[in-house]
Amino acid sequence: MKKLLLITLMTCFISADEFFEPTTSIGGYGEMHYDMEANDGDGKLDFHRFIIYYKHQFTPEWSMMSEIEVEHNMVGSSDALGYKGGYLAMEQAHLNYWTGTWGFRGGVLLVPAGIINEYHEPPTFMSVERPEYAKYIIPTTWFDNGFAFYGTFMDDFNWNVTFTGDLDGDDISNGIRSAREKGHYSKASSWTKTIQGSWTGMTGLKVGGSMTMNDAPASHVEMSGDMNCGVTMDQPCNDEINREVVGVNLTEFNATYSANNFYARMEYGMINYTDNLHQVMVDPDDEEDTGDEYYTGEIYEYESSSGYYFDLGYDIAPLIGCSDETNLYLWTRMSSYNRDDNADARDIKLFGVTYKPTNNISFKFETGTADDDDVMRVGLGYMF
Repeated sequence: MKKLLLITLMTCFISADEFFEPTTSIGGYGEMHYDMEANDGDGKLDFHRFIIYYKHQFTPEWSMMSEIEVEHNMVGSSDALGYKGGYLAMEQAHLNYWTGTWGFRGGVLLVPAGIINEYHEPPTFMSVERPEYAKYIIPTTWFDNGFAFYGTFMDDFNWNVTFTGDLDGDDISNGIRSAREKGHYSKASSWTKTIQGSWTGMTGLKVGGSMTMNDAPASHVEMSGDMNCGVTMDQPCNDEINREVVGVNLTEFNATYSANNFYARMEYGMINYTDNLHQVMVDPDDEEDTGDEYYTGEIYEYESSSGYYFDLGYDIAPLIGCSDETNLYLWTRMSSYNRDDNADARDIKLFGVTYKPTNNISFKFETGTADDDDVMRVGLGYMF
């Protein structure tokens, strides 16, 4: 009996993990853009992002991963810098447990909605800038505090269920980009719930989709007779916004194919809102008697936002004798999105060239139109 007890205790302390060596790895990415049409044609040169990843593998199952991002070179207040400063954020910082078939994450997480929000390193997409769809429909980069369960089954199916902090209902209007809390003292009365699935059962093809739901806490705003509704009493507010939450339901589908020198990617998404009510604001430029903005007292309801983009490209590098590691894509994009489905959509048509001397480095050129505006941009990006 004593021998059996001793063997049992030794089994608890001696396992395969005894022979595992913890490892630490560093990665990241960066990208610079030159927008030739910006600033009334004078151009804008911007080192848009630089990101550092840090990962530590404690055991074969347990690890941690973090990501820090700096945007636009400098971070600071407008008063200190003399111009609008950049951006510094902890976009990921989570503990991870993985068994080989299912796992758990907890900490600062990316919301698993859409392709670009999870995989936004510059060499992984064709265009110089991220698709506008991935900014105004799915608000890349979307991250918050929370936890997730994820896994795989039958080798080809992947699933993810993520719970993160609430959106800010007061800042939801024609989209949810401004409502992201980004982990800064996030509320979690309703939790933002995302269910994602994908299939990779065909060589070069990945098909997926997700649903994200949240009852975002919002203020109950009494407008009638409230001085905050108008700058002057000549513009009284005669209605009220009576709600405690703004309902958000985002549904999206996506597919990527990359094989046989072809590249194709499609994303489509729609956001439906409930009680997304806002006061109508008058543009002061349209008023002769005052230079101040004010609210008219009218109530407007945003009901939905939607959009898509479709990329199609072909790698001509093999046709001109480039090495096997090199890619030279000619590609085109068609895109349309509407931040308010009761208003006019924004239509985008681009043609571009993306050169990748290796898989982790890209040089890009694109030209086309976005509504009536001309587009011409060049960029470079890398990841390591």
